[in-house]
This record gives sequence, structure tokens and C-alpha cells, in this order.
Amino acid sequence: MNFFDKLEKTVSETGQGISRKAKELAEVTRLKNMLHTCEEVMDQNYREIGRAYYEAHQDEEAGEYAEQIRAIRDAARGAEALKKQIEEIGAQS
Repeated sequence: MNFFDKLEKTVSETGQGISRKAKELAEVTRLKNMLHTCEEVMDQNYREIGRAYYEAHQDEEAGEYAEQIRAIRDAARGAEALKKQIEEIGAQS
């Protein structure tokens, strides 16, 4: 086998290897995107379940999640106070 035949074979094998790696990378990227979508759907549904639980139990003072319910209630009050402050500043301008 002469030099050019060896060179052609090396270039061909290298090209095939690069092509195979590119296909693998594309497949991994596609699978990661699908995984991310699944995780987003799960997170959205967890939030919806949590919100529904909170709304059903927000008036309870005791229970398994009483501390978290109080924290949400306090944060909501704080958010309302901040919104009012923002509105007042906007009204002054």
C-alpha cells in the first residue's frame, strides 16, 4: 500500500469517526432536550398540586405543613405590601 492509499484510508476512517461522533452528540442533545421537557412538566404539576393543597388547607393552623403554609401566607402579605409601595412610588412620578 502506497502513501496515498494509506492517507486516503486514514482520512476516510477519521471522517467516519467524526460523523459517528456528530450523530451521537446530536442524539444525546435530542434526548437531553426531551428529558428537560419531562422535568418541566413534572415541576409544573408539582407546583399545581402544591398550590391546590395550599388553597385547600390555608386556614389550618396545625398539621403536617402548617409551617410552610404560614410561610406562604407571610410571603404573600409581604408581596402585597411591596406592590403597594411600588404603586405609591409610581403614582408620585
